Amino acid sequence: MRIDVHTHISPDRIAAPVLEGMTETFGYPAVGINTVDGIKSHMKASGVDKSVVLGVVDRVEHVQVANDWLITIQDDMLVPFGAIHPEMENMAGEARRLREAGIKGIKLHPMMNKFYPDDPKMFPLYEELGEDMVLEIHSGRFNHTKPGETIYSPPNRIMNMIRQFPKMKVVALHLGGFYMLDEAERELIGKSNVLIDTTWPPALKELGSDTLTNIVNKHGPDKVCFGTDFPLADMAKDSQFIESLSIPDAAKERMLGENFRELVGL
Repeated sequence: MRIDVHTHISPDRIAAPVLEGMTETFGYPAVGINTVDGIKSHMKASGVDKSVVLGVVDRVEHVQVANDWLITIQDDMLVPFGAIHPEMENMAGEARRLREAGIKGIKLHPMMNKFYPDDPKMFPLYEELGEDMVLEIHSGRFNHTKPGETIYSPPNRIMNMIRQFPKMKVVALHLGGFYMLDEAERELIGKSNVLIDTTWPPALKELGSDTLTNIVNKHGPDKVCFGTDFPLADMAKDSQFIESLSIPDAAKERMLGENFRELVGL
């Protein structure tokens, strides 16, 4: 089974302006349309069986409506993860509502929502996630982060969060440190109780095969998951790049789907 653990889509009525904002902010061209139909078309062309759709909101008042929509799109191809905002009065309650609706995890974006993942105010949420729900969290900075700007989600703070909740199922996105791989290798890569994903838009090949292979070997291919950031990266091209690596075929299969399938119980 092939699973992309890191995608973003929106309801049809707002998809176009959301996509325009994404491409303008990050400077990556879109490879597909960020709707339910758009991602399913891209998945079928790319040989991807399931995609994890990550909920992200920039304002706390958008959380419930976003999650209400995510709950409705669950099916055999799409696995939505709910949105949580740090300014919510009852983050744990929203996680509980998501679990009861069949949602298997949540996404946190400290860089977008400007909070530290190891802030004690987040601890009730982590306690609610327990050992069954999965947390996918942005790790590292943005490609456009300027010197001196606050980096809310560096790898060391991700690991501090994990030390506080060592049994929580965590996927640190962007290989554990977007544009911060040196710190990720010092602080996070190789640790036993955290998974990472391969999301590196606009194309994983820009990272280089030697760099990716070294990270996979150090962290262990059983703790690496395939992710793209669709619609900002191409599922077929990124999965083909993983298939080209000089690692065992069994390791590639685990990365491309089996690790996440086992983690979530799909």
